[in-house]
Amino acid sequence: MSKRLIKITIEYDGTGYVGWQVQPNGPTVQEEVEKALKMLTDEDIRVRSASRTDSGVHALGQVATFYTESSIPAEKFAHAITSRLPKDIAVRSSEEAPDGFDPRHGAKRKLYRYRIATGPIRPALERRYLWHVKWPVDTEEMIKAAAYFTGTHNFTSFSNQECNTEDSDNTRTIDRSELIVTGDRITYEIEGRSFLYNMVRNITGTLVDVGLGNLKAGDIPAIFEAKDRQKAGQGAPACGLCLMWIKYE
Repeated sequence: MSKRLIKITIEYDGTGYVGWQVQPNGPTVQEEVEKALKMLTDEDIRVRSASRTDSGVHALGQVATFYTESSIPAEKFAHAITSRLPKDIAVRSSEEAPDGFDPRHGAKRKLYRYRIATGPIRPALERRYLWHVKWPVDTEEMIKAAAYFTGTHNFTSFSNQECNTEDSDNTRTIDRSELIVTGDRITYEIEGRSFLYNMVRNITGTLVDVGLGNLKAGDIPAIFEAKDRQKAGQGAPACGLCLMWIKYE
């Protein structure tokens, strides 16, 4: 049987993993998915993802593909793979994709969501999925700061030094950058086609520094211009970040 390309959408709790991509220093989501596929098909399959999420980052809508010679119907892979995965990873859907479909370069838009809890008492039940900021923050100033990230900018100041990108100027276009406040919970949502390494976490940390008064909303344009990571705010911890969805043509 000729090989088919299968597209899967994956949900995972990233707490126990050192990221998506296979690496020698700990368990990864990619490794678990590939092990499950080996058990299912007896093939040595390499899975290609749309986003290489970092250690501790979660996903609700990670997209990946793999080639297989298995005769299993495409839509049956979701259940079959999930039944062989740890309980903190699940394949939500599966379908056949056209040959040549690239989950990373074919992506037209991604949504990342970052969740924050404010107040002196740290949450217990949600501790794996948000950042607890115990000091008061000025959410109005944070909302103003978030608006500056919409549009096309050079995001060098919001990427880490080890960032390895195909684009030499680190320019990205952000379609939406919005802060939503509900009581003591803050949700930051950012949409765009692609992001630099740790970019969303560094933006979020900068927004929190604005809320704490360490920076001002009006400082954001100058931080862009500086092209210097040291000029931006802190990096937010991985636990609050989730890749929500990825859209294609």
